[in-house]
Amino acid sequence: MSAGRLLKQFSGLSKERMKSGEIRDSRDFDYLPNPSSDEEQLEADFVRWGYCLVKDAMSPDQVRAQVDRLVEQAAAERRLNVGIMTSANDRAQLVNNLVLKGSVFRDAVEFKELAAQGGPTVDRLLTKIMGEGFGLGCAHGSIVHTGGGLQELHIDQGGMPLPYPPFPFGSLIIWCYTDFDLANGGTYVVPGSHRNASGATSFQDGTDLLQLVNGEPGLVAVCAPSGTCILTDTRILHCGGRRTAPGTRYAMRCHYNRHFIRPLHEQSTANLHVPDHVYDELSDRLKRMMGITVNNQTPVGELSANDESDLN
Repeated sequence: MSAGRLLKQFSGLSKERMKSGEIRDSRDFDYLPNPSSDEEQLEADFVRWGYCLVKDAMSPDQVRAQVDRLVEQAAAERRLNVGIMTSANDRAQLVNNLVLKGSVFRDAVEFKELAAQGGPTVDRLLTKIMGEGFGLGCAHGSIVHTGGGLQELHIDQGGMPLPYPPFPFGSLIIWCYTDFDLANGGTYVVPGSHRNASGATSFQDGTDLLQLVNGEPGLVAVCAPSGTCILTDTRILHCGGRRTAPGTRYAMRCHYNRHFIRPLHEQSTANLHVPDHVYDELSDRLKRMMGITVNNQTPVGELSANDESDLN
């Protein structure tokens, strides 16, 4: 069975649970992850629940700089009729390929402290999750107005064939530019849905995934203040949440994947059309993340010359 067929059992479920009021704030459960700066706690939360919340990953000034540039870019794309509207009646907009649309985004994607004060912490955590040299699948801005944002439940490695190993192929991270909670359209997650008590991946053929949603805590909205960075396991069941409060929710979503895997998100084709003036600004690491440079420049085995005489 494919991952897509397994996910069909969730068709319409997020909307149904949202309308019936069955989705609760994560803060209602004192055992679920809270924003933290303690890396041991963050690691424990990620392993146990499939996500963790890095506290104060961006300062208020850093958040403001990101939002100002995102709003400016989004408005320009709407004026040119190329805006990607992701909810009916223009209630949400996706701003794709942010790596190409501002140094403030590139610096955050690369975890530089001048753009994200907690960037080094996020970088260390992702390296533990995926290993050295992980790649970038996408980086896009998310703008959600009142009534927008709702998605179907899914996982972020559904394009990979089953069975899954007992570890994630990648990690989706969310830089929270505004407060996240149920009313504000915070991401819905099913905590702990990525693995069972033995450590094996829950998402397997024959698994009754509905029991994960029907049990406690079930489907919850992640609660996190502005400036938090949410790290998620690509196996956790989740979806975009509907914003019911007045106003707008802003965020940047970045998908990273293990270095040997083709990007798991294909909304972004940034590495295929990088303008020269942007390419000149890319660091070597960002080029590797985007797949512009060769991942492993050292040939393997018989492809590697032992000495100069082998070349003759």
